[in-house]
Amino acid sequence: MTEEFSPKDTPETEARRFAVEAHADQRYGDAPYVTHLGAVRSVLADFGHGGPLAIAAWLHDTVEDTKVTREDVESRFGAEVAALVWAVTGTGATREERNHSAYAKIQAHPAAATLKLADRVANVEASRTVPAKLAKYRAEWESFHGHLKGLGDARMWARLARGLGVEGDVQGA
Repeated sequence: MTEEFSPKDTPETEARRFAVEAHADQRYGDAPYVTHLGAVRSVLADFGHGGPLAIAAWLHDTVEDTKVTREDVESRFGAEVAALVWAVTGTGATREERNHSAYAKIQAHPAAATLKLADRVANVEASRTVPAKLAKYRAEWESFHGHLKGLGDARMWARLARGLGVEGDVQGA
């Protein structure tokens, strides 16, 4: 049964509810998918990010992984949130194509870099006990960093680098 929207709900509360419904029975490893969405939101909160980024944290995978469209997000949560979600939505047949699609959109909409960083930090931190997943993110580091360096929250870049165990010039902003 779907919960009803209450006028007392904040846009972020409504975004969470919407995302939980959209992702339905989708899993993040052994956990409900909302676990990942909450982790992304938590990373943003750790660095003091709220507003449209907080709303987009709950919605960031809806267009990529569910039947929700960019237009659905825009009609419910506004153009700014939809632009953030769309920028981090990869399109293409392969993971590499999807990543490059998102990188190009983020470069065109730099505010989305902080959202993408929060997503990557959450994924890396969740992969600490899954060596194959962590290796995948390490293998993507050079491309990820190369495309998005100079964008987003520098503190998140440092946390991501620590999580991956990479060294060198990791400044993001």
